[in-house]
Amino acid sequence: MQHIPENIINRFFKQSAKIFAYSYSAFLLCYLILRLIFWDRLWVVAFIGTFTPLIFLPILFLPLLAFSILKNRWFSIISSMACILLLSWLHVKYFSPQSISITASQPSLKILSHNVGWYTTKSPTLVKLINHEQADIVFLQETVQKHKKRVFDLLKSDYPYQIDTPPVGIMSKYPVLSSEVLHLANHPETQQRAIIKFAGQEIVVYNMQATGPWVKLYKILSFIKIPVYKYKQRLPEIQDLVERIQQENLPVIVAGDFNMTDESQDYYRVQKVLQDAFLKSGFGFGFTWPHGFFAKRFNLKLTYPLCRIDYIWYSKHWGAKSSSVLDATESDHLPVGAELVLLK
Repeated sequence: MQHIPENIINRFFKQSAKIFAYSYSAFLLCYLILRLIFWDRLWVVAFIGTFTPLIFLPILFLPLLAFSILKNRWFSIISSMACILLLSWLHVKYFSPQSISITASQPSLKILSHNVGWYTTKSPTLVKLINHEQADIVFLQETVQKHKKRVFDLLKSDYPYQIDTPPVGIMSKYPVLSSEVLHLANHPETQQRAIIKFAGQEIVVYNMQATGPWVKLYKILSFIKIPVYKYKQRLPEIQDLVERIQQENLPVIVAGDFNMTDESQDYYRVQKVLQDAFLKSGFGFGFTWPHGFFAKRFNLKLTYPLCRIDYIWYSKHWGAKSSSVLDATESDHLPVGAELVLLK
């Protein structure tokens, strides 16, 4: 076997490092400019933003490459500044939970929300999760008929107030005064709204399942197809939800699968009227999807979650004491939990 000279290997490594550093920097600059101009109006920007903050993490390696390989003074300075900005942003947004001032007399609610993934989550697993978390209100999405007898009926003594309308369901330890099935923006996806009596007053809860985005192949020439990210069906649903929240006068909790990340424009629409429990009181990125998702087209199974699309939101009447991503079930979504304190 012919031996490759070490100087050729070193030259190849340095050249590869240069190509990566400059091409990644150009990609990031283009993305930020396009995001500033278009944001989610341009599908490419929306798709790339799905993987924030992962797409920013390579910035942490740029100063090392700049100092050791590129030997470019200006690139070293700029990449070091970018690295400092990234670390500051990550610390503030993802690793600095906000504490709230509460007293023992203020009532609190434990919330559990989980997209069970249709038939994938086994009923005993779901029962075990709910029993372990001992949440006061449980929000479930993508439920099927088997969950009624094997989960809802089984937990009737612990959760006497149940709204089982597959593919969504709510279980509560507190009285449900009224409930309705929603189809936001008249879309097929099913949501729920209910009024619950808690701590001597009424509160409003929404169980959310928003339309998910998908990648579709479009033919631009007879022999060329390109993948296009489709996500705009979600926008009317989010707008409908926001309008409903603005009309609510009671304390509000919204939980479920929103099929959007915290860097999407739809997320910021919701954030104008509600607060994100994990952003306020959680620690870390909080990724919830796709844990164990199997992509048949590519014969690929994704073992680790890459983005956060499952949320617990609350109105100004509440404060978030804690929030976390919970242990996996058989679903491709991870469950999320939070403890909310009624402030006023």
